[in-house]
Amino acid sequence: MKYQKNIYAIILCGGKGLRLRPITKDIPKPLIKIGEKPILFYIIKHLLKYKIKNFIIATGYKSKKIEDFMINTFPSLNYKIVNSGNVAILDRIKDCLQYIEGDFILNYGDTLSNINIEKLIEFHNKKSSHVTITSFPITIPFGVMQLNQNGIVKDFQEKPTLQEVMNIGYYYFTTASHDKIKKSNDLVKLIKSLIKSNQLKCYQHKGLHITINTVSELEYAQKNIRSIFK
Repeated sequence: MKYQKNIYAIILCGGKGLRLRPITKDIPKPLIKIGEKPILFYIIKHLLKYKIKNFIIATGYKSKKIEDFMINTFPSLNYKIVNSGNVAILDRIKDCLQYIEGDFILNYGDTLSNINIEKLIEFHNKKSSHVTITSFPITIPFGVMQLNQNGIVKDFQEKPTLQEVMNIGYYYFTTASHDKIKKSNDLVKLIKSLIKSNQLKCYQHKGLHITINTVSELEYAQKNIRSIFK
């Protein structure tokens, strides 16, 4: 599959990772090691596998450490560091837009996934929307019961998968979405406006996925990293 030559990937790496303290006291979350490599390393290598060659690393917290990592690990990569400080996600995206003329993929810097980027782009192109968002099934990690008014159990499901799905990033934004981004002041409001205008489609990822927000999720990632990136 041929991609646009100027397609970019924005990787959001500016958060403080407060739920992973004290680990993130000295390093930003994207530099936490899973196995022998930082999270950011796996994200970039996965995108390179699909011929994505232009990167913007949107930083804030501990930006200098991410800058040093990129210089030492990917010296020949076409990338730009955009340090927006302590701002909301949409403000980071806006700061990055000045360096992008065409379509771009937006990734979270704490998410590991074996998503097929080629299929994501094919899906997007067929649906002709301004933005495509990627989802993943939600599984509740507990047994769930349904009760009647008298407290009698009417149904029981062990770790059920909900009908709703969760957003895992890997957004695909077209050039046509740039103006909408610039005019909006909140990412959720932007998404809702896209829904209202029928310009948001969802690519459903069925493979493997881990978002690393907590210590338990970090431990899970340590145990399963090889199955994600075989």
